[in-house]
Amino acid sequence: MNHNFKFIDLFAGIGGFHLAFHNLGCECVFASEIDKFARITYQENISKISPELFDRNMFAGDIQEVDTKQIPDFNILCAGFPCQPFSKSGKQLGMEEDRGSLFHDIAYILEKHKPSMVVLENVRNIAGPRHVHEWEVIIRTLRELGYRVSSQPLVVSPHRIAPEFGGRPQFRERVLIAATLC
Repeated sequence: MNHNFKFIDLFAGIGGFHLAFHNLGCECVFASEIDKFARITYQENISKISPELFDRNMFAGDIQEVDTKQIPDFNILCAGFPCQPFSKSGKQLGMEEDRGSLFHDIAYILEKHKPSMVVLENVRNIAGPRHVHEWEVIIRTLRELGYRVSSQPLVVSPHRIAPEFGGRPQFRERVLIAATLC
């Protein structure tokens, strides 16, 4: 397998980004997930395909407790940062809630490491009318850090993807933000 591209998997959940990028031939060199049960599931899902991640102790818990100097070199930052502060089913406090401000931890890692690509994922509502300010902060911050990024959200849902490409009948709109270093 060609491991020319190395990625980190922040707010890793149960391993969706990891599986996708692994299947593209990329190597995960660091992952972080704070939730105990998601961490257990991630390890179950990923340990067979990327044992070196666990052998080298590169699977961290709380990203806020990680020294960025401990993160190995990488080309791609993937992050499904917490959705609850932006979700219609939550209080919608956005970046006024602690979990909503975790984007700034992503920005700090980007500033220190300058990977060539960033892929972020969140709920559709992050780009909705209630969170215009947060959306603008995210886009402006990425641009200030030297990334080229569209100000228009890319909204995807499994029901809009052809089955042969992994689509499902489930309606679950998500926003993807892809940015490349200028």
